[in-house]
Amino acid sequence: MRTIGKVYFLVIVLAGTALAQNMVRQPSPAVTGPAYDVSVGYSYLRMAIPGAGRVGLNGLNATGSIGLSRHWGATVDSSFLRSGNILGTTHQGYMASLLGGPVFYPAEFGNTRMFVHGLAGAALIDGAVPISQVDYFHGWLLRPAFAFGGGMEHALSPALALRVNGDYLRTTFYDGSGVAQPQNNLRVTVSFVFRLKEKGGPR
Repeated sequence: MRTIGKVYFLVIVLAGTALAQNMVRQPSPAVTGPAYDVSVGYSYLRMAIPGAGRVGLNGLNATGSIGLSRHWGATVDSSFLRSGNILGTTHQGYMASLLGGPVFYPAEFGNTRMFVHGLAGAALIDGAVPISQVDYFHGWLLRPAFAFGGGMEHALSPALALRVNGDYLRTTFYDGSGVAQPQNNLRVTVSFVFRLKEKGGPR
């Protein structure tokens, strides 16, 4: 009986030791997957009015981006820009756009990286076109739009960055006769980027 008791005691001790080893908490593996960020900032648009000149619009720009690899990603870009007076017509105007597309990061220098993007989507424009010194045509138009551009992003901290970019933005609006014509616009944006998760680990 004493021998059996000793064997049982030994088995219990060994089992307890094994269970204790199994219950030791191991470090969780690093979360892998794409990186995410959102940005918000100020945008200025030099918008062409077909046959009449250009007008400056100011407003907000917001984006959401996903980093698929070191050099490639995708972004969704939204803007709302307005002006209180379109070319002396006293008519207010605005542009609301929603675009999306791929982003390419060709180079990185320390905390700064360069990028180029190509975006496509739609833009809603409400504006006016002078017809004479006293008359003007006004209306709104929703049409497809696209943009090509690039810029730079400088990290201020692991979770915050400053982004500056410029775009050629192609939209559509009426001319003085009411015919829809293409617009060749220039847009500059300065924004703060909030990095929600870095690639390869949780943020």
